[in-house]
Amino acid sequence: MAQAGHLPAQSSVIMLRIQDYPRRPVAEQARLRAQLDTLLALLLPDISDDSRIVLSGNGSAALAVLDNPAAALAFAERALYASQAGLNLSIGIDHGPVEVVKGNDPDSASADDALAGDGLATASVMAAAASEAGLLVSQNFRTALSQAQPGAEYALVPADNFSDAGLRTYQVYCLDRLALRKRRRLYVIVAISIFLLLVTASWVLRISFEDRPRLLAPYFTMDADSPPPKHTGKSPYGKR
Repeated sequence: MAQAGHLPAQSSVIMLRIQDYPRRPVAEQARLRAQLDTLLALLLPDISDDSRIVLSGNGSAALAVLDNPAAALAFAERALYASQAGLNLSIGIDHGPVEVVKGNDPDSASADDALAGDGLATASVMAAAASEAGLLVSQNFRTALSQAQPGAEYALVPADNFSDAGLRTYQVYCLDRLALRKRRRLYVIVAISIFLLLVTASWVLRISFEDRPRLLAPYFTMDADSPPPKHTGKSPYGKR
């Protein structure tokens, strides 16, 4: 089913694939297709109709999201968690050019439409390789996410690179929501370390140069009733 009349050249493309779908019995395939359709019906309302196109296939679904990589990642993450109930999805995401290809019949229904383009092809490769990680994204998508929402890309951590059948190597990333917390913790540790280093250096200088001039010392050592010292105009460092 198509849910937008126009798709831009660059979109975030999500491929959802049921693992081992062709090898499953026919009755189980029908059940899994129904579960995938239900999952899409529950999650798609979070993305506006005019900024998405979703097409269902045989044990898979492709979703293209316009100008919103963060929404695409949120959708994929929710789909991944929901699939743990037994759907067993593998998900791939890329950011690249896609287009809607019509069937041979110009009056064909939207079910005969298809998505095509490099974005869809790369997302499909990501999904095929995501059997263990569950969700893999490409470098192009991570870059698009960092430009749209700086800082959000830190939740995507490097995974093992791989090559497809055409010997094209992909740099891929997997989702790790704890990565942001680990990064903040690292910043706190670095800040505390720098503070302690400065305090230690100040203490070492103080005990190493006890006879150094103390210009403000009279103001801190005088009694409460004694008048402040008069300024003589002479430098405590001697003649200049």
